[in-house]
Amino acid sequence: MAKHDDQKHSSTSSTPAVQEPTPATTSTATPTNGTAAAPTVPDERYKKITLDDAGSTFGYGDTSKSGSVVNRIDFIRSAWQVGKQARGAIAKELTRLAGKKITYQIVFSATKGLAGGPTPAPAAAGTPATPAG
Repeated sequence: MAKHDDQKHSSTSSTPAVQEPTPATTSTATPTNGTAAAPTVPDERYKKITLDDAGSTFGYGDTSKSGSVVNRIDFIRSAWQVGKQARGAIAKELTRLAGKKITYQIVFSATKGLAGGPTPAPAAAGTPATPAG
């Protein structure tokens, strides 16, 4: 193993110099009250969609809202609670109305914890709940 020669790699003084870190500059400005600046990205929850006859029937159960512009989250919650639609069907209808892919996760997050949705299918008749022993 080769010996390390400290004399070749050290500075002229016997104690190593400690360099103080320089403060980093940031390009984002913060308000004077100490709170974080508001994001410039629009809030996805309040995107607007325009309803047609099929969309208003799907989400609200009537065609009186046809042609109106509503918040996407309001449409999702109405379709879940009033229309008793499944989350996957709501996502497909939103995709059709918006003209771009709306994921299942958006619908799930808007309906999580809310009563509604399709009624569960009844259990098949003649199927024993416990095996005969």
